[in-house]
Amino acid sequence: MRVLVLMFFCFNVLVIPFSYMNSAHSSKLLANCPMCQSTYEDKEVRLVGERGATRLFHCTCRSCGNAMLAIILETRGSISSVGLVTDLEPQDAIRFKDLVAISSNDCIQTHRLLKDKSKDFCQALLSPITHN
Repeated sequence: MRVLVLMFFCFNVLVIPFSYMNSAHSSKLLANCPMCQSTYEDKEVRLVGERGATRLFHCTCRSCGNAMLAIILETRGSISSVGLVTDLEPQDAIRFKDLVAISSNDCIQTHRLLKDKSKDFCQALLSPITHN
């Protein structure tokens, strides 16, 4: 099971003409790794998906080995982006991007389950893995 590390990074909001915002140029906005500040090479920034004015990129830093998912959104002449440090590989991000979103009911049910069964859950997490 893959677990996302929930570390968010907010990047600068830039005022850039819409004509500049295409797949080739938007990846150039992801210049540095947020963890070690190394400059990404072009091959380390991969467009994973697009929907309207939103683009999803996967970046892997060759220096520190950390990966990041970045969402870049263009709105009324500006570009904003949010990054999430992850353990996903690019192919994982491609596979997961079109799955059904987690609903608020899913979150509530998970909360209730953890609240009611937290001892069992913690024991399961801490127990050694047995292979059959």
